[in-house]
Amino acid sequence: MLVTAVVMVALIPTVGLAIDAGFLYGVRAKLSAATDAAAIAAARSLNVGLTLQEQAAAAEARARAFFDANFPDGFLNTTNKSVGVEIAETAYRTRTVTVTGSVDAPVYFMRLLGFHSVTVQAEGKASRRDVNLVLVLDRSGSMAMSNSCEPMKAAARQFVSMFANQRDRLGLVTFGMTYLVAYPPAQNFKTSSPSLDTVIANIQCSGGTGTAQALWKGYEQLQAVNEPGALNLIVFFTDGLPNGITAQFPIKTRTDTRYGYGADGYSSTSSTYSMLPSTCLDAEGDRYDRNAGASSAQYSEPNWNPNWTPAPKLGVLAAVGSGTASTGGTYGVTFMQASSLSQHNETPISGSSGCRFATNGWYVRRDIAYIPETDYYGNATTGYVSVQRFSSGPYQNRIRPDRPVTVGNASKNAADNAARRMRQDPNLSVVIYTIGLGDPSGNEPPDEVFMKRVANDPTSASFNPNEPVGLYVFAPNNTQLNQAFARVASEILRLAQ
Repeated sequence: MLVTAVVMVALIPTVGLAIDAGFLYGVRAKLSAATDAAAIAAARSLNVGLTLQEQAAAAEARARAFFDANFPDGFLNTTNKSVGVEIAETAYRTRTVTVTGSVDAPVYFMRLLGFHSVTVQAEGKASRRDVNLVLVLDRSGSMAMSNSCEPMKAAARQFVSMFANQRDRLGLVTFGMTYLVAYPPAQNFKTSSPSLDTVIANIQCSGGTGTAQALWKGYEQLQAVNEPGALNLIVFFTDGLPNGITAQFPIKTRTDTRYGYGADGYSSTSSTYSMLPSTCLDAEGDRYDRNAGASSAQYSEPNWNPNWTPAPKLGVLAAVGSGTASTGGTYGVTFMQASSLSQHNETPISGSSGCRFATNGWYVRRDIAYIPETDYYGNATTGYVSVQRFSSGPYQNRIRPDRPVTVGNASKNAADNAARRMRQDPNLSVVIYTIGLGDPSGNEPPDEVFMKRVANDPTSASFNPNEPVGLYVFAPNNTQLNQAFARVASEILRLAQ
């Protein structure tokens, strides 16, 4: 009994100290969870408000609300609760929210040693990396036909509202067959006149689908900003397949055999004909069979006019419809750029005297020799989908411009290669998100394989873990566009934090 009494003198305080320490550890764990939650919530709310001051105030209010919700007054009999919120730029284009919390926690057995409470402290941090983002939105005719233009605009406007004015930088490129830099990336995208929201609201849908050109123009906007420290992103939306290729097209200077174009004796687009050279005039006014001013042919096949030196034509060559038909119409060479959100400029380029396409774009295959191996921006027109080449004749092994499916596939390859080149930019490390819309009218929806390749989606068969990882989101119909855009916004904001 004497030994037990002596041992209990030391044992009881030790057990009591362990109990108090365990209690304090529990209080600190709860306090730490509260500060972490408050910091994360504050970082996510840094986009609320039109000015930096409003955003900081909103973040601080959100931090305090989350802290109080996770650590109520009097929790476990604690007293003197306090919380501090600090918002600072800790690195280039990166803001960090630091939340510190403290309470006085009661002790019980330690009161025997004269202690009645212990101050417990915890700290939580969360950072938000500012964003440079370009929306690349399809405004082609199929969007109007499926009544999806207005739902797309509404979803895009809601998407824009989720980012931080004066910190994030947002821009817009729209495209049909032509492109338009509708809103160069700006940090005051909510308060400028017009605002990005207003610009999106004024989009009008019509025309084809020049995907590669639009993607590249979005990338050029990020290059112009040139901020490697920010999170550089492209969000690409479409409801269909690429069917337009932008290039310097060489003029047809030799007789060859190809599909007709519906005029001048070539009455069927599904029959092959021995087709004469282009009727385009060169800078001197010469034609393939005569010099300027001559009223009749001075030269004949196979030795056409050696003085005739027609320059290539820069513009867009399009496949009719989705670009999957083996025979049928092609159209061009059209202008590359629109001048407004209500104008698409999908008419044959000017300054093409004598060219058949200049008076009727359906006749372009009379004038164009072949599709070049790269588009105007250096993106290869060959790749993961096959393109048909001439098997014989003066343009043997060149890519055919007279088959819609080949024009469409060349367009798809150019867009795929454009996305790959963006992701491989070591300076900007561009992340690409893609949103595809199903078409209730029965037209072909976006190619899932293509859309996943462009995004470098982890579920893509071509996924490359060494390149920036994006995401493909599919909206089966236009009622689900809001959810699709919101999901992409959530992924971006998660990546930014």
